[in-house]
Amino acid sequence: MITSLASFESIRRLVQSAQCEGRLPSLVAGVARGGQLVDHIAVGQADFALGVPAGPDVQYRIGSITKTITAAAIMQLAGEGKLDLRGPLSQGWAGAPHDDISLLDLLTHGSGLQREPPGSGWETLDFPTREELGASAERARRLYPQDSWWHYSNLGFALLGELVAQVTGGTWESYVQDRVLGPLQMTRTTQFPEAPAAQGYSVQPYADEVVAEPHLDLRGIAPAGQLWSTVVDLCRWSGALCGLHPQTISGEALAQMTATRTIADLEHWSWGFGLGLMLLRDRERIYVGHTGGMPGFLAAVVCDPETSWSVVLLTNGGAGVMVGQLAARLLSKLVEGEPAVSSWQPGEPPPERLRPLLGRWWSEWNEWVFRWRDGQLQAVLSQAPPGTLATSFMEIEPDRFVALNGTERGEELLVVRAGGPESPQVDKLYSATYPFTRLPRASGHGD
Repeated sequence: MITSLASFESIRRLVQSAQCEGRLPSLVAGVARGGQLVDHIAVGQADFALGVPAGPDVQYRIGSITKTITAAAIMQLAGEGKLDLRGPLSQGWAGAPHDDISLLDLLTHGSGLQREPPGSGWETLDFPTREELGASAERARRLYPQDSWWHYSNLGFALLGELVAQVTGGTWESYVQDRVLGPLQMTRTTQFPEAPAAQGYSVQPYADEVVAEPHLDLRGIAPAGQLWSTVVDLCRWSGALCGLHPQTISGEALAQMTATRTIADLEHWSWGFGLGLMLLRDRERIYVGHTGGMPGFLAAVVCDPETSWSVVLLTNGGAGVMVGQLAARLLSKLVEGEPAVSSWQPGEPPPERLRPLLGRWWSEWNEWVFRWRDGQLQAVLSQAPPGTLATSFMEIEPDRFVALNGTERGEELLVVRAGGPESPQVDKLYSATYPFTRLPRASGHGD
């Protein structure tokens, strides 16, 4: 049980209210820290006919949260040099359809492809097989030029999943089991339901009658939404999305996945996408994760990488709640319950050769403070508000650094020593070619 957050009782009330007002057969909310379930709330029945109550280890269909696992598989293969994110599907799939679309555009829903494979799959519940997927996709319309507009596409992620299979010589299912689910011990995340599992329902609009929905096999588009999972397993997955499992999602891959690539809501900028991850904005915070929906099911996993808090929501109702918004609201209550100030502890001293870099420097009449924190050289504007994230630098060779974050990420910081490379005296710095000096000076004035 969470004992440090006075807000948890209000979270419980919000979940119970959502289940009641949304007329959801059941709603399970899990709260995790560092990928581990801390507490949960379970309301209602997962299966009325079998008498299965809702619970954190009951399987629910997670729909499009499956896409985040497909995206992780693509990023793993790219990290191993087997795929180029800027390249097309044909780099690992001979005869692939729509070969002018890059993997990046497919991952961000910027491909311009129509949402679903051609046909009436969501009426007939008959979806293309793996073998039929390529030919089906060839007939798909291109609604926009790639990289020009956001348009959600299940078809795009189905193609990414097939690429995983083609590159590895196996199946998408076997790859994600061996390289993602297995290493994270997500033993209750499966392609088809395994008891105890929830029955999906729709609730009649003008009566409180529930109608059981069929369990669908998405076949060739499985990489876009096939998986079933539990609150416990998705809490483990949230740990990977918070950067706590670099063997599954490396730090470099996660940085690419969580960077804003496309904005879905251009009017309010409330949500968008990175590479396979949904980005939900709540005031000044941006949470990462994804929502999911299938007939009779809604799901969400939302994480705050800064604090490693996350929220998982699973329900066996197909309507009645905006799961992404509710999950973000619950997560904000957790994050805002964090202590505003933590205790200070002494850190390791900086290397002697870097001490002359520390202190105040000027560039273009702006004063910067260079400091040594958390084992890194950092820089921040002296007039920046408290709590502003500093730019961190990594030394790649003596007196040559690269920025790891911020607006100048990837740019170089060069150190000029007046007496040569071994001198303790630092004359000036160059960051992204801009000179930094100990005293303010006008532009264009040399030494």
